[in-house]
Amino acid sequence: MRKLWRGLGWTIGILVVALFVLRITAFDVWSMPDDPYLVSAAPTLWPGDTVVMLRRGTPGFGNLVRCADPQDPKAWVLGRIAGVEGDDVEIEGHRLTVNGRSYAGETACAQPKVFVKHPETNKDAELSCDVVPMGGGWHYRLAALTQHTEQKKTTHVGVGKVFLLSDNTAMHDDSRDFGLVDVSTCVDRPVFRLWGKGGWSDEQGRVSYVH
Repeated sequence: MRKLWRGLGWTIGILVVALFVLRITAFDVWSMPDDPYLVSAAPTLWPGDTVVMLRRGTPGFGNLVRCADPQDPKAWVLGRIAGVEGDDVEIEGHRLTVNGRSYAGETACAQPKVFVKHPETNKDAELSCDVVPMGGGWHYRLAALTQHTEQKKTTHVGVGKVFLLSDNTAMHDDSRDFGLVDVSTCVDRPVFRLWGKGGWSDEQGRVSYVH
């Protein structure tokens, strides 16, 4: 019996050490600031979410990434890589075209209409939600219900840069606002949401995979 307990103790100890090594080398836990402007990541993530970040590998086209804010090196920006080095990216409202190929919503989300608080007015705005295939995977994208009047923007992605696009195209904070981002600063990828702003008791925001 003593040998059994000793063996169990060693097993638990090895698991703890392995998890600790993974924690400091491959993963990080990030509590997103309760910043109203982070609604730009909705509906994938929301201000105040606590997420697991993958810190290994090379993010690519279609991945959601956390990058150093080009306007404030002490802060972060969160967006989806919609253009890599050499790409020509065209954005008009919620319509994305990369190298002549359109990336549009193919089906509606399970909840096709989403209410989001505008970061400047704090008023609820109703947005449409679509599922968008991109980069070998898929993600949710929000768009304004009414015709978007924002001018078309075309960008060529230079050497060592990426173009970031917000999943919430109606209330964006992305490369249309702060320009291209150094790809070397975009290492971390949100892969799992542990819980939302409301904590563990918030059933809708807890334990979900991040597309």
